Amino acid sequence: MTAHNIILADDHGLVREGLKRLIAGAQEFTVRAEAGDGVELLEKLKAHPCDLIVMDLSMPRMDGLEALRIVRQEYSHVKVLVISMLKDCVHFEHAMASGASGFMAKDDACDQINVAIRKVLDGKKYISPSVMTMLSERLVRSMDEAETPLIEVLTRREKEVLKLLAGGMANKNIAAKLKISSRTVANHRAHICDKLGLRTTAALVKYAFSKGLM
Repeated sequence: MTAHNIILADDHGLVREGLKRLIAGAQEFTVRAEAGDGVELLEKLKAHPCDLIVMDLSMPRMDGLEALRIVRQEYSHVKVLVISMLKDCVHFEHAMASGASGFMAKDDACDQINVAIRKVLDGKKYISPSVMTMLSERLVRSMDEAETPLIEVLTRREKEVLKLLAGGMANKNIAAKLKISSRTVANHRAHICDKLGLRTTAALVKYAFSKGLM
């Protein structure tokens, strides 16, 4: 069995020690060196050729993203697995765009670190379970937002009527407040429903809340 050499880069010694113990459970991996920041990582990489770097993003002197870009430029054969507490879409997208082969939340390391290393070394992409959940939730939110009609489809008066309707005001009270007839309010409501594709008061309230009208 071919042994794969790994460098760990994290500014917390306890984290590196924990990862090293987890990785030691797989005989095909050897941790060749450790680094506490991006500058030290590049120094260790020159002295200790490796197949994979497991690195954090938040490190002093040179952060993980900058170090990652340099690694991809100067050591294109070396795979990089990012392992981070920064479990959000922005850091995930920046890391993957900068050349990472995988992104793992530190919460997932105990169960997934060696699975992730094997997949990345096999030339595949890896995203840990909790990060995948975060990305899925974001996708669902973006789909919901895309399906929601823009508030700009309503006229100024229709927005006023919608806000009052969503606030629980009856047609006659809206008419009195806006100094228009109840029939005109009813017509505005019909136009609002048609434009937004909504039919119930509950749907109108939810839409008004999502658009910051309440």
